[in-house]
Amino acid sequence: MVKKIETSLDGLCIIEDFITKDEEKDLIKKIDSNEWCGLGIPPNPEMKRRTQHYGYEFSYRYRKIMNHLGSFPDFINFLIQRFINQNIINNINNNINDNIKDIPNMCIINEYMAGQGIMPHTDSPSLFGPVILSLSLLSPCLMKFEHKDFADKSEVVLLRPRSLVIMTKSSRYDYKHSISKDLIEYFFNNSNNNNDNYNGGNDNQLNCREEIIRSRRISLTFRTIIENNSYSEQEQEQQEY
Repeated sequence: MVKKIETSLDGLCIIEDFITKDEEKDLIKKIDSNEWCGLGIPPNPEMKRRTQHYGYEFSYRYRKIMNHLGSFPDFINFLIQRFINQNIINNINNNINDNIKDIPNMCIINEYMAGQGIMPHTDSPSLFGPVILSLSLLSPCLMKFEHKDFADKSEVVLLRPRSLVIMTKSSRYDYKHSISKDLIEYFFNNSNNNNDNYNGGNDNQLNCREEIIRSRRISLTFRTIIENNSYSEQEQEQQEY
C-alpha cells in the first residue's frame, strides 16, 4: 500500500511502496541487462561506483552535461508515466510555479555497494530544475539533510526499498543531502532530534530503533536539465566516498 510520509523540511516528502516488489525485480533485471559505466569503463571511467545515464550524459570529471542521449527506454518511461498518473509532477509544479510544466528529461542510475555513500551536496541549481525525484531499490539506507547555513537544522529520513523521495523548495535548495558509508545504521522512529539517527540514539530510544543493514542499493534519480546553462565548478554534484 502506497504511503506518503511528510517531513519537517519544506518541500521534502517520501512515498513508500511507489512500485511493487514485482516491479522492483523487473526494473533490476532490465537495469542489469544494460551497460554500466564507471570502475574503469567509459564514460566516467574514474567513478568508483557504477552508473547508467539516460536522456543526458553527465560528466563527473568536468561537472557538466556532455551529450544528449535521446529518448528514455521503456522501463524509465514507465516511471515517468507513473509520476504523471499519480499527479506527482503536476502537483509539485503547481505548488512551485504555475509556469513550470516540464517532466524530467534526465535519469542517472547509481549502484551503491556496501560501504559506499554520498558526500553532502546540493544538486547544482544552475544546471538542474526545482524538482529532484529519486527512487530507491534493494537495500534501505538513511539520508541526512543538513542546512547549508545553520548547523543545528537537520533531518534524517529512512529510504526503504521501492520508496520515492521528492526534493523541492527549501529541501532542494537550502540543504545538503548525504548518505553515510556505514554498513549498519539505526533509525529511531520516535526521535525528537533527528541527529540521534546518526549518533546512536539515547537510552529511551533503544527499544524503538530499526536496524538498517546496508547491501547493494540502486537509485534512479530524475532531474530536469535547465537548457543553455553551464555548470559552475564551485557547485557540488554527487560524489562518492
